[in-house]
Amino acid sequence: MDSRGFAAVAAFLAVLSICLHQGDAIKCWVCRSDADPKCADPFDNSTLPITDCSKEPFLNHLPNIRPNLCRKIRQKVNGKWRYIRSCAYLGEPGIGGDERYCLMRSGTYNIFMEYCTCNSKDGCNAAPATTSLSWLAAVSAAAVAAFQFA
Repeated sequence: MDSRGFAAVAAFLAVLSICLHQGDAIKCWVCRSDADPKCADPFDNSTLPITDCSKEPFLNHLPNIRPNLCRKIRQKVNGKWRYIRSCAYLGEPGIGGDERYCLMRSGTYNIFMEYCTCNSKDGCNAAPATTSLSWLAAVSAAAVAAFQFA
């Protein structure tokens, strides 16, 4: 294998390791607006530490399951908005894998809920919408392809 082939394989493995590492553990914002008004939208994380979800405890009703997603819940109960940001143990990112879309539910007694789930990057539950592909991974993949076929 010549040096260009070796460089292409090394670049590919580097990109692969970055992508795999992103799936191992995620860090999410964990707060409630009823306890901390900075947790509401617009979100102010200036005094809030980000939480490593792999350090969250196991839940009795979900044994051996670790949280691997971030979730933002927006609730309206009796006309008052509440925001809850947390690590999520179950679910899928967005709707059909598209994190730009959130699941909305409404009920009786003037209750509305919106669930936004993501895992595209650390702290993805900070904003109303997130991106589903890291631009760095896309550029790295293009560079590997350029070396491979040049």
